[in-house]
Amino acid sequence: MKLNVKKFENQLLQRLRDLKISNKKVLLAVSTGVDSMVLLSGMLKLSKVLDVEINIAYIDHQLREQSKEETKFIKEFCFARNIPLYVYRWEKEEHPVQSIEAAAREVRYNFFEKVLKENNIEYLVTAHHGDDQAETFLMKLIRGGNIQQLQAIQSVRIFREDYQIVRPMLIFNKKEIYDYAKQLGIKYYEDETNKSDDYQRNRLRHHIIPVLKAENPEFLKHVLGYTQQLTNNLQAIQEVADVKLNKISKEETLGYDKFVKESPLWQRILLERYLEVKGLEIKETQVQQILAMLNDKKKPQAKIDLNEKFEFYHEYLEMGIRIKNSISFNLEENFELKLNQWHSLEEGKKIGLFKINEMELMPGDEILVVEDNENWVIRHRQPGDSLKMSFGNQKIKKIFIDKKVPSEQRNKSWLITKNKNEVYWILETKKTDLSLAPQNAKIHYILVFRKK
Repeated sequence: MKLNVKKFENQLLQRLRDLKISNKKVLLAVSTGVDSMVLLSGMLKLSKVLDVEINIAYIDHQLREQSKEETKFIKEFCFARNIPLYVYRWEKEEHPVQSIEAAAREVRYNFFEKVLKENNIEYLVTAHHGDDQAETFLMKLIRGGNIQQLQAIQSVRIFREDYQIVRPMLIFNKKEIYDYAKQLGIKYYEDETNKSDDYQRNRLRHHIIPVLKAENPEFLKHVLGYTQQLTNNLQAIQEVADVKLNKISKEETLGYDKFVKESPLWQRILLERYLEVKGLEIKETQVQQILAMLNDKKKPQAKIDLNEKFEFYHEYLEMGIRIKNSISFNLEENFELKLNQWHSLEEGKKIGLFKINEMELMPGDEILVVEDNENWVIRHRQPGDSLKMSFGNQKIKKIFIDKKVPSEQRNKSWLITKNKNEVYWILETKKTDLSLAPQNAKIHYILVFRKK
């Protein structure tokens, strides 16, 4: 059946309007293949009606022999029609030995972003079509993973934060595109690698999708419909998830007590949304491990590696993502406190030893009154440390547990000790109840902890 060219163009026009391309300056990604050349030709015919300013981005990947001819063709095409053309040549010596497809994609998108930014263009238009959509959908289905991936190729999506990718050709199949090119005599170039079954996409294209189309000629439309429904549903869920996340968020962390009150279904949704907001993609097994960890009432503290840099942690009433601790503490490190001198700690905090009647305290200062000014040492905790109390010694490990001090903070805690071994103060956690009351007949000293 012969393609109705006018109907094709009217559908493209309406789709471009629906995607809000009218009265815009756009960058069209052109490869000289049939898909992008049909889109370019169609948009040129509709440009006056749309009042759209077309710019073209082309990349010479240097991956096949005919690339020189293709580059020459697109340059002459744009010159003859006075279309702004931006070309990038990806030199062969820059090609990686492995994963060249992924590398080529990154090169393309980096170049597109550069052109968009330098020319104040907001929209990137690509020629992905219905068959591309079905192929990507099936590839995602075969590979497995997050259900969001089944959205496959979206008609509109954010690109590099500041721009949008628009795909008006998803409503057409490959045959319609070929028929349009043939009837209008549009010149294009075929990529020889598209014939090879070495690639999964090509195997689906050559052997699976034709069978599905034979089963139901509406197969591509159904895939597009399902992906659009999925996108709408996921966006609706995301809106509710964002409201819930906002209620349980504490700056960069999440409130554990509120999170675990959610149903198992919403716990998973909120966790996945939180990871998405943080820009982290993890495996399904890791999601399951995190959920199991958070619902293990016997472990108030735990953590799971997400990748080489980040970990997910739960510490009492706090949970979230953080950079793995790369700081190692020297348990033997210690500093003797000198009279009338401050010793600086992290984050602007400091500790000092002074005569009690010579020190002017500031609001927020924490103090410990002592009898002498010798052998006071500050250090990190060591195995077996105990805090001196009036009723006897109390294990510091138990103090940390009782006060729900996170493991990371325990490692960073500073202890004020006498003769290195007798602990009188765990800064910011607990101090001895043996602090003296100043007596007029004696000279007393004071340990002062100042946070800022």
